Amino acid sequence: MAEKKDPFHILIIGSGVVGLLIAQGLKKEGISYAIYESEPSATTYRPREWGMSVQWGLPMLADCLPKELFDRIYTAAVDPNFEPPDPGVLPTYNGQTGELMKNIPLLRMYRVSRRRFRKLCSEDIDIQYGKMLTDIAYDDDESTVTAVFQDGTKATGNMLIGADGVKSKVRESKFGEEGQACSVPYSAVNLHVCYNDAEKAKFVRQGHPIMTMGMHPNGYWLWISIQEVPDPNDPATWVFQLQTTWHQKEGEEVDSLANLKAKAETMGEPFRSANLWIPEGTKIYSNNLSYWIPRPWDTRRGRFLLAGDAAHPMTFQRGQGLNHGIADARSLVLKYKDALEGKTSFEEAAEAYQAELVDRAGEEVRLSKENTEMLHDWDRMANSPIMQRGGHPREQAAK
Repeated sequence: MAEKKDPFHILIIGSGVVGLLIAQGLKKEGISYAIYESEPSATTYRPREWGMSVQWGLPMLADCLPKELFDRIYTAAVDPNFEPPDPGVLPTYNGQTGELMKNIPLLRMYRVSRRRFRKLCSEDIDIQYGKMLTDIAYDDDESTVTAVFQDGTKATGNMLIGADGVKSKVRESKFGEEGQACSVPYSAVNLHVCYNDAEKAKFVRQGHPIMTMGMHPNGYWLWISIQEVPDPNDPATWVFQLQTTWHQKEGEEVDSLANLKAKAETMGEPFRSANLWIPEGTKIYSNNLSYWIPRPWDTRRGRFLLAGDAAHPMTFQRGQGLNHGIADARSLVLKYKDALEGKTSFEEAAEAYQAELVDRAGEEVRLSKENTEMLHDWDRMANSPIMQRGGHPREQAAK
């Protein structure tokens, strides 16, 4: 049987950070919701962990999170002991020579652990686990929508939000094959390294306490960031996130430590040593870079919306995906707050949300794709969006 619903009830599919922020914001405003997650339990984690940069989205979190949680955002940071400056910088190096090319200006930001940030945002939220979406049904009265799950259960509400990530089943239910994210022709590896050596750790972290970027004339994009600081006084315990991306080559073994170390031989410091010192047996994950440009969709009279990576998956070298996801959550919460107060209808709120998202995030998906292409082209790299304007949104320009 379908679940009992309140006068206006929202179904959220996906309990990633954006889905949780929407749930927190709706709860804060007294709007009924339920959130469903395909993972089997709260203790099930994807094997890959990574860091995420909360930049211009940082102040927007205050409209979604209770003050008590907002005040604890720093606890989800990769290094909670580091107080981010305002403004910040991203040191960017010639990946071959190690020469500093530019300190890219950034807004005050936190680099957060995906896992810890998700845990923070899930506090006091009742997540229903093991709910794999198989179908969405729109009732004839044009006021309700029903989610059907693989376990045979159903949930009915007045609106459904797909916040189920890059490979969104909610998005594909609406757009079919046209809703599948498009791949870009770059190979990518992501790994976490603990050197268990204080001097090595301090050397790798020399470029910046949090993160460092490099571009290589051979077409490599390079990244070093701190991921975890168990003991700030013992560098041997520090864990780093390393990423490298490059043009795809047919038949190349991407997730090979030997392949990565061969590339590292051509790199300048600290990228060279950071990769050459990777301990044998370290797990290397290959990543797919993909994107999908949002376009106006039929909201079925306000019953169907998308948010976060389900709405606008984008390549990551400009670090904008999470910030736009935060902007989605804030936009939706504030528009539905207005509807709750009678300033607009829920259907009008949904249409306004969709229009704002398509305009804002659609531009960023295109810009991020262009940025990725330019960062792998030495002759164009200096004119790339991140080199010219950093991580700033379109309303602002880096100087």
